[in-house]
Amino acid sequence: MADIKELIHITVKWIKKYKIILSSMFISAIVILCAIQLFVSSKEAKKFEIAGRQIVEMSQNIIKHYQTSPSYWGLSSNEVIGKKLYPNNIDIRNGKLIGYFGNIIEVGADDNGNMVMPTAKNFVIAYNGLNKKQCIGLGSHKFNKNFWLKVSKVTIKNNKATTDFLWGDKDYNLPITRRKLEVLCQKDNNGVIIHF
Repeated sequence: MADIKELIHITVKWIKKYKIILSSMFISAIVILCAIQLFVSSKEAKKFEIAGRQIVEMSQNIIKHYQTSPSYWGLSSNEVIGKKLYPNNIDIRNGKLIGYFGNIIEVGADDNGNMVMPTAKNFVIAYNGLNKKQCIGLGSHKFNKNFWLKVSKVTIKNNKATTDFLWGDKDYNLPITRRKLEVLCQKDNNGVIIHF
C-alpha cells in the first residue's frame, strides 16, 4: 500500500512539474490534427472542383456546338467523342467518356447516353457509378451563376430512389444541399444527372 501511495505522489509531483510542457504538447497535437484535417478537406474540395469544371466545360462546348441548330438532335456520348466536345482532362476508354473519379459519363437524352431525338431542346450530362462521398460532393458542388442559368433540374439516382431537384420546388429545390444528399446518396452506384 505504501508503494502505491509513493507512486501516486511521484506521479502527481511529476505532472505538476511538467504541466506546462504537457499542455503545450497537447495544444500542439490539436493544432497538427486540425492542419491535417484542413489539408485533407482542401484536397477533397479540389477533386470536386475538377469534376465540376469538367461538367461546365463539356456543357459549354455542347451548347456552343449546337447554338445554330434548332435542337440537340443527334447528341449522344458517341457524338461528344466524335466531335471532341469533351474537355482535355476527360479520358476516352473503350469508346466511353471517363470522368475525374474514373466513372463513366453519359451525354444525351438520358443517363444512358441515348441519342437526343429531333426537336428535343434538352440534354443531360450524367455522372454514373459514384460512391456516396462523390455523389454528395458533386451533387452539392457550388457551380457559378452562369452555369445554373442553363440547368433545368438535377436528378440523383441510385438503386433505392430517383429524386429530381427543381427550381422553386418546396422539398427538393436547386441548388442541392449537402444535408439532403447525405440522406439520398447510397454507399455506391449513385448517379448525378444534370439536365440542360
